[in-house]
This record gives sequence, C-alpha cells and structure tokens, in this order.
Amino acid sequence: MTASIRDIAYQLRQGQLIALADETGWSVAADPTHDAAVLSLLSLRTSLPAQLQPTVLIQHTDQLGLYVAKVPDVAFDLVEFAENPLIVVYDQGKNLAASALADTPTVAVRRSLNPDIQRLIGSFGRGLLTIPFESLSLPPAAESLVAERFGTLPGMPRWPRIMRLGVNGEVQFIRK
Repeated sequence: MTASIRDIAYQLRQGQLIALADETGWSVAADPTHDAAVLSLLSLRTSLPAQLQPTVLIQHTDQLGLYVAKVPDVAFDLVEFAENPLIVVYDQGKNLAASALADTPTVAVRRSLNPDIQRLIGSFGRGLLTIPFESLSLPPAAESLVAERFGTLPGMPRWPRIMRLGVNGEVQFIRK
C-alpha cells in the first residue's frame, strides 16, 4: 500500500528519512530542523555526485526567506520563473539544524517543479533538506536509511543548473 502525503509528512516530523522521486531523479529528504534526522541524512554526503551539496527543496518562492538570511531581490524572479530545475546557492542559510550549517554557512535551495512533491512540502509546512542523487536508483547506503519512497521517477532525470547568487545579486554559474 502506498503511503499518503499526510503519512509521509508525519514520518518526516518523526525524524525519518524519505526517498523522493521527482524531475531530477532520486533524492533523500529529512525535516531540516530535526537534528538527528539531519545528521543521518548528512551521512549520505559521500554518495553525492560532484558539484552537489545538501539542498533545501521548497514549494514556492515565499519559502526562500525561511532558509536564506539575505535574499537578493532578483532571487524571487529567478526561482519563480525557472522552467527547468535550478539550484541556487545563497551566502547565508538559516532555520536549519546546526549540523547542516556546520561546514559552510551557505545554503542551496531548489523549488520543486513536481506537483506531488509540492503538495508534500505544502502538507509538511516547510521545506525539506535533501541529498540529491540525480539518478534513477538510490545508492545502497541510502536504501538502508529510508523509511518510505514517494513520487514518480521521470523517464530521464533532468540535471538542475546550479548557480551561486551573492547578497548584491552577483551571479556565478557552477553548472550550466
């Protein structure tokens, strides 16, 4: 039996890790404020593809202010009107478990383009901290940690563009 969005949101609140399938392939998600869940999630960083880092997945641009201390004005348009997956790395993150910000004060954020994942984030009430694998299969280390799977895989995952956006609107592409 497939778990409902409500069940998945409950599991996230309890500190469980969830495997998410969306337009970019598989990722593993956790409640970004749950210390134990974030530590467990960050143990998967060694399996991350090059240039990727833990990413906060949001439902809409209104949630940017929850995770970024100083949001440049241009960020709202960039994130809102992105038709392809786009990860934006900002200088100062906030409202994440201390372990998520321990290595670097930056925070990567991506707005989900998948309606099911957007509904999950809306039901959960805040963004999700994810480890994106950008593949059609989960690494064995991730398989052993997830409590549930949610979402539908695309035929071919789309790699997100990655850009760094400075406080004053400076743009640097990390991956085009």
